[in-house]
Amino acid sequence: MLNIFYHWAEKTIPRLPAGVDAQLTRGAESDNRAARIDFDTPASMGRITCWNSGNFYAEIVDGRSGRTILARHGKVDSAAALSDLLRTFLAQLQSSRGSSNAM
Repeated sequence: MLNIFYHWAEKTIPRLPAGVDAQLTRGAESDNRAARIDFDTPASMGRITCWNSGNFYAEIVDGRSGRTILARHGKVDSAAALSDLLRTFLAQLQSSRGSSNAM
């Protein structure tokens, strides 16, 4: 799963809209290696962490209030499911840029 995560990050991060910064961090070698992408916008911060096992944790926090907008964890078992998760997360992050409403 991490190779798909890396590919998505490398393709998506350079094309993010103005005002959305992101950084990919690759974890140390382990039996279940992980990587994360940290996102920062004027209104919110987000992080999505993915493990090679397919487990993930996604969080978006309102930058002004500190309120959690999204906190989701689970497991994806296919490239399509991971791609859908990442697209949905990014859409939620971008929609939160102008709003601090919870899901």
